[in-house]
Formats: sequence, structure tokens, C-alpha cells
Amino acid sequence: MACQDDWFKHFGERALDYFGRTTQPKKMEEHNSWRKTRRWGYGDNDDRYIFYNMCTGEERNITEQQYDDDNYTLNT
Repeated sequence: MACQDDWFKHFGERALDYFGRTTQPKKMEEHNSWRKTRRWGYGDNDDRYIFYNMCTGEERNITEQQYDDDNYTLNT
């Protein structure tokens, strides 16, 4: 951990300036807590691809192509 501490002492301010400083806490709410996930099945074709809401536990099925598409988002 000493190397990590040394790095942060030397580069920490620059990293915070580059990535941005958080001045307000980020809140997870129903509208912004959707995540793409994969439910593994037992057979070759038993996997399910879903959007999962981490606040409400709601699941919405999506296709494998939608899961693999990094630009695909859920329109709620």
C-alpha cells in the first residue's frame, strides 16, 4: 500500500482535476439504477439477458445482441 500512497501523494490532485471532483453525492434512484446482466442457465442456450433494476428488483428481458451492444440503453 505504500506505493499506492506515494502515487496518490504525487498524482492525486492531477487525477481528481482530470476526472472531476464530486461535490454532491450521487443518489441511486429507480430511474438510474438499471444494469444489463446475464442470468446463467444450465444448458447451452438457457442463459437469459436482462436489464435489472437494482432498486426495485424489476427485470426486463433483452436479446443477446442488445446485451452485447454497448450503446443499447433501456428506454424507461
